[in-house]
Amino acid sequence: MLLEAASPQGNGVLMHLHFGDSLVAGSYPITAPGDSVTVPGAAVAVRYLLRDVARGFAIDSGSVQVQHDDGAITARIDGSGLENAIRTPAWIDFRDVPLSAPSDTVPCRYQP
Repeated sequence: MLLEAASPQGNGVLMHLHFGDSLVAGSYPITAPGDSVTVPGAAVAVRYLLRDVARGFAIDSGSVQVQHDDGAITARIDGSGLENAIRTPAWIDFRDVPLSAPSDTVPCRYQP
């Protein structure tokens, strides 16, 4: 599952949740950038503007707390990553993001 949040000012967050057959509530460890195999896991990237310069980094440690009910997901990201050789903490919330209907999804596995 890919969640994206972006502001008109240029700030944003991209989160890719890796899970098995179905999304379950709980803690997902943040995986290294490029790791799409670890299940469960989450990859997170942050982009922000400092004055008029775009900055960004991948969060490489921490966890994502996921809750979902009534067709929506809430996620709390608590982690850190290296930005200009400085360990930078990040605390990010996604709240009540609507999930698509099951008929709108396609499984990512081989089906003969």
